[in-house]
Amino acid sequence: MLEVMRDHFNLSPTVMHREIQGLHLATQEALQSKGIAYAQLKSGLVPIGNRNEAAFIFDSQCIESSWYGLAVAEATIPLHDKRSTQSVLCGDLIGEDQQFIFDILQESLVLSQSFTFVHGTALYCVYVNNLSDAALEAFHRSLCSFPPYVGFIPTTFASRAKTYLSSILVNSYLKHGNTIIMGHEDDRPNEEDVNLVGYPFEDFGYRIVSLQSSFFDLFLGYKIERPVFPGFEVDTEMSLNAVSTNVLPIDGFTVELEKAKHNYLKTKKLGKLEKAGIADLDSDELAKLIRAKVTASYIYNLAYLPDHDVIKFNVMLEIPRTDEGYPTRVLAALEYQPTQKNLRVITLH
Repeated sequence: MLEVMRDHFNLSPTVMHREIQGLHLATQEALQSKGIAYAQLKSGLVPIGNRNEAAFIFDSQCIESSWYGLAVAEATIPLHDKRSTQSVLCGDLIGEDQQFIFDILQESLVLSQSFTFVHGTALYCVYVNNLSDAALEAFHRSLCSFPPYVGFIPTTFASRAKTYLSSILVNSYLKHGNTIIMGHEDDRPNEEDVNLVGYPFEDFGYRIVSLQSSFFDLFLGYKIERPVFPGFEVDTEMSLNAVSTNVLPIDGFTVELEKAKHNYLKTKKLGKLEKAGIADLDSDELAKLIRAKVTASYIYNLAYLPDHDVIKFNVMLEIPRTDEGYPTRVLAALEYQPTQKNLRVITLH
């Protein structure tokens, strides 16, 4: 939406910055009027380094109703922990290349039962983020008794399957504690709360909160991590424009890791560096590694810190391990310095 608005009206970065800030403020106010603080939703809207993501797959041919999403929702909604905040995305496994979809399932699907692959559109996916190890195991174990369930795709780390799912799934709702947040029509006032998704959340002890889809889609939808492909840089542009009027493509920026900062990381973050196998890298080598990883995923958690006049954002780095185990996920906080075309490393987590 933002890209279309910018291009249609030929809006400058300064005007777009003001518009994005205004929309964000309106979203916060709409949520606050319903008793929800936007900051409390963070864990469901950005990747969390020590949490899992998973895509649960269901064979819709095993469900008599054409509204198979309802049957799946009735099986999955009770499995959510009401203490957590999670985004839920849904969709059929669409695509023209059926061999590609089959190959992805063969590569990544953790089966709960064998099934015959007929067509991707016969398989329905429910994607959940911010899952603890115990929650992921509970979802899988409980769903194994639900006949349409065929298994799950682990999507905590980058994979062909995760990239594919990022391109086909849509945000359904955001669960925050015992509250379900979703979008409703833009011509309906934000004072109303309407369950357009239609699932029986109230039957499982949840309350419904909704706001106009223009706000929900922009600020309450979860973006599954994937590389920034050519032609899709606009997400990064709009993210930067939200906190700055000087918007430049960061793929041409250098990454600066000051010697003092490197020494700090070697002292205070040594365990993380050792786990990632990068403790022996000097500051220039580590900066080059971060530079190579910056465009491998989305940027998020953007903020302007007025006390320090700093614009910062986070990016999740996945660093392969030498023992062929799962990659180590390192969260890098970087300062955006467009005048110098530089990204300064603030810290690593």
